[in-house]
Amino acid sequence: MAEVRPFRGIRYAAASQGRDLGDYLSPPFDSITPAVEGELLGRSEHNIVRLELAPREGADRYGYVAETQARWESEKVLMRDEEPSVYVTEESFEYGGVRQTRRGFIAAVRLEEYDRGIIFPHEQTRGPWVEDRVRMMEATRSALSPLLVVFQDDIRHSVGGIIRAVAGGPPLETASMAGGYSLRMWQLTDPGTLGVLGDLMRDSAIFIADGHHRYEAAMRYRSAIRARREIASDEAVNYRMMHIVSIDEPGLITRGYHRVIHGASGDELDRLVARIGEMGEVEEYSLVSDAGERPGELLSAVGMRDDEEFVFGIYGLPGGFKIARVSSADPVGLTGADALERSDYRRLHSEILDVVFERDRVDDVVDFEYEAESLISRVDSGEAQLGIVMRSIPMREFVDIVTRGDRLPPKATNFYPKPPAGAVIQSLVGEL
Repeated sequence: MAEVRPFRGIRYAAASQGRDLGDYLSPPFDSITPAVEGELLGRSEHNIVRLELAPREGADRYGYVAETQARWESEKVLMRDEEPSVYVTEESFEYGGVRQTRRGFIAAVRLEEYDRGIIFPHEQTRGPWVEDRVRMMEATRSALSPLLVVFQDDIRHSVGGIIRAVAGGPPLETASMAGGYSLRMWQLTDPGTLGVLGDLMRDSAIFIADGHHRYEAAMRYRSAIRARREIASDEAVNYRMMHIVSIDEPGLITRGYHRVIHGASGDELDRLVARIGEMGEVEEYSLVSDAGERPGELLSAVGMRDDEEFVFGIYGLPGGFKIARVSSADPVGLTGADALERSDYRRLHSEILDVVFERDRVDDVVDFEYEAESLISRVDSGEAQLGIVMRSIPMREFVDIVTRGDRLPPKATNFYPKPPAGAVIQSLVGEL
């Protein structure tokens, strides 16, 4: 049974002054490129990127974060709300040339071991990334960015009805960010309505869409405190701030999460190309668009997943862009009946990358890019040797995999957009 509760959020004082918070927010840590980091640092001396990521230069990132947060709190840049609240959200953004809206809410959700069947992961994690998030939590004693999770509303869309009712009034805060993204947020404090919302969510399974490293960091952080002392049930450390969205919400969009190969030897690259050729058909695709439109053309070329065929694009090979197509009747004997085993991401890693590089080496030579534009830029500049353009996982396949308790390789889902860091912060000190 999922326990979803209100909490006393920490927010920018600028919001109470009616100021747009766009200059203060940032993407979550794993979506911040060096270029984005530099742009955010220039927006405001109080941009949350200084806590969520910390400037990359400098020996003591975690000490810098702790000092910066303490200063902001003493200067009243950040202030804690007086009442436990659930924060209703409405995100607006453009996707596929169409203006989209995604509604949800931010609340504290009790941490649960995965084997209890209440909170479901779907991706494997990388240890160093989890450890970095643990150290950030130790420095800030806060959760700075919400996980994005999804759930199935009831047949009457009862949770959606509460969200729409709360969003009918003036927002608590607004933010306009780069790329046409905007956020409006409302504060729900009424005890009766909060009780109804908690009751409605009690029978819901929670599926992690984005934030596996941060969830596992929260579990480790709590375990470290438990090793030192007893933790009371209502303490904030037992909970993690999550941005909760219904699976049926029309603005819930998934995109492909791409791979780039860098630092591979010449022999490894030769083996990679040979292995792809062994797997199936590789065809040339003539790019006709100019540089500005090329990312969209690459995504259109690989298409959307609507069949059993395993398809991905290869950018950076001699002769131009290539499309690799592998039959569902693959050479390692997978039946194709299982959602996890037929996933493009599982097959790419288990049948190609892990075979060519071996598991330990994959972490050294494979990076992840959620924007095709960044993949192209890294290959064209010589920073990366090859780019692998991936299709998105359909929602039905995502649900099949997650409800079975299976896990995909790291960075297999790219839910868009990712909720920003800094709109509301969860303190991990004391009670919620």
